[in-house]
Amino acid sequence: MGWGGIPQVFASPLSTEWKAEGERLKVLLTSEEYDAARASTLNAHYTSPTVISAIYDAVQQIGFTSGRVLEPALGVGNFFGLMPAEMSARSRLTGVEIDPLTTRIARRLYPDADIRAQGFETAAFGDGSFDLAISNVPFGDYKLHDPSFNEHNFLVHDYFFAKAVEKVRPGGLLALVTSKGTLDKVNSSLRGYLADKVDFIGAVRLPNTAFKRNANTEVTTDIVFLRRLAAGEKPTGPTWLNLAEHANRDGAVFQINEYLVANPHMMLGHMANAGTMYRRNEPALVADDRDLSAALAEAVAALPQGIYRSAERNISEPNRETIIATDDVKENAFALHDGVITIRTGSTLTPVANLPDETARRIRGLIRVRGAVREVLHTQLADRAEAEIVEARRQLNSFYDHFVSRFGAINDSPNRRAFRGDPDLPLLCSLEDYDNDTKRATKASIFRERTIQRSQRRRVAESAHDALILSLNEIGRVDLAHMGALLSRTPDEFLPELKGLIYRNPETQHWETEDQYLSGDVRVKLQTARAAAATDATYEENVTALEAVQPEDLTASEIDARLGAVWIPAADVEAFAKSLLGADGITVSHAAALGTWFVRGDFSARGTIANTTEWGTMRYSALDLIQDALNLKTPTVYDRDRKNDTVVINAQETEAARDRLEKIKERFQNVGLGG
Repeated sequence: MGWGGIPQVFASPLSTEWKAEGERLKVLLTSEEYDAARASTLNAHYTSPTVISAIYDAVQQIGFTSGRVLEPALGVGNFFGLMPAEMSARSRLTGVEIDPLTTRIARRLYPDADIRAQGFETAAFGDGSFDLAISNVPFGDYKLHDPSFNEHNFLVHDYFFAKAVEKVRPGGLLALVTSKGTLDKVNSSLRGYLADKVDFIGAVRLPNTAFKRNANTEVTTDIVFLRRLAAGEKPTGPTWLNLAEHANRDGAVFQINEYLVANPHMMLGHMANAGTMYRRNEPALVADDRDLSAALAEAVAALPQGIYRSAERNISEPNRETIIATDDVKENAFALHDGVITIRTGSTLTPVANLPDETARRIRGLIRVRGAVREVLHTQLADRAEAEIVEARRQLNSFYDHFVSRFGAINDSPNRRAFRGDPDLPLLCSLEDYDNDTKRATKASIFRERTIQRSQRRRVAESAHDALILSLNEIGRVDLAHMGALLSRTPDEFLPELKGLIYRNPETQHWETEDQYLSGDVRVKLQTARAAAATDATYEENVTALEAVQPEDLTASEIDARLGAVWIPAADVEAFAKSLLGADGITVSHAAALGTWFVRGDFSARGTIANTTEWGTMRYSALDLIQDALNLKTPTVYDRDRKNDTVVINAQETEAARDRLEKIKERFQNVGLGG
């Protein structure tokens, strides 16, 4: 279901209902895996089989049967697992997933797919590398850093659309699930960006309950189908760039995408101010009485048929399909692909043409030796079982001996020339102790023994101070039991020697180092220590030490209360925003794991004059300006120059937005000072 479906297991403090699962999860995951999983709860809601199956029915109806498929927000791989068997067998699958644990699961499920453990913003793929991009893209009020797209200031869901379009070839398809904001938001910058790049095929709006059962999320989403235009080709599909008025069955009027106004049968329900899991009183699509699968089948049947064409090849040239490089192949490195020698250039593998047979045989042999030595190093770094390490070493000896028997030492000039330019050539040369005078080589120690040893824990400490250092180095905290084992003494015997170096925190009852305990919110710690000392005299030492590090009180004029200061509670910022705009439907939150603030307003809050005119502009609302101020960003408004296909700064709108931002900051400081 994705971590987004069970954010309760990451709450602090844990509720009674989820306490057992939350504590178990901390044991099962490493600290890095736990942090990554917790950060992904913002948007890790995996797609239901019903929706995925309908999407594949749609792309098949449009004409796609096989090709190079990209899933840029893979999760555990539901879009790969539910792909029709014949399509899967004839396609090359590439997936990208940012959560490391989820990536490991996906790799086990789909070992033949190329699955990258990284964010889509860091994934290096050549433009036009894929025939189909298919996904449920993450959506939220935050942005990703990608130098190629930063100037557009896209939110995360818009960014996935923009980059996916670049990675799909002309004529290729995109089938992406996204929030309804992609089609419905007043800011049409993404739709304008895509206007001359894609042909809009159609869209299906899903009810806000479509993902409730499998992902525990209620949000209105759209399945958007696009076709990448070729150079000079003009869009011929339905219009979708603007909004229009739509009256629901009760006569209430909503501003939604013009395509859905013209094609209401593509909405699997009726619009109403039903709200979502994120905001109250927000327009949402409420399901009708139809079964979701049946409703989807009706909508899919209304999409165009047979408009997709497979990639055409120039019959006068050899059929050279783009080969996407896997992560383990370095830039400029040789690799074997289906038995063909290739070299990595950028994100693709390019076959090396016109190699002499003898040179090709040397390269193949060296590639095998390189793979074997990497495996030896990997087994040692991972501290695998001794039998696995020995077997990897045996394989290395076998591949090396076979190579040397045919081509001589790796350091011989013909072999070095053949593998010249590969970044791992120095690694291969280091396998030999080579005498340049005699041209003779002997095997290095890696062929006989471990060259990477796991650090050995010391079993004895000479003093309490040494035991403390060893505890911090090996365990990462003060562990009296471990220290006692190192010293063969009880804590009562060695604790007096550590006076002033460690303190027992009366709140957690854990021992902490001087640096850890005498830092942070020392005022609150002093209050806690004094209360503890009133009943236990051993905490008097804590009180004395904390009194010595108390900072001087600041006067009101010395305190700079600015938007974005992490010590200001989110509730105070939220109260300020509500007061500023005179609206209640505003929420402000701070994701400490991401270091990011989020400001959300419901439909009524975003439509106020205060939001769009008094404290904001039509191009940059006050809510967006407050979020920028909290995240220390400078608002900039861009326009697209369609003639030159470039983006330029709108100086007038940018100046207006920045002027409003300064007024908001000034108002916030005045409120903080009682003004």
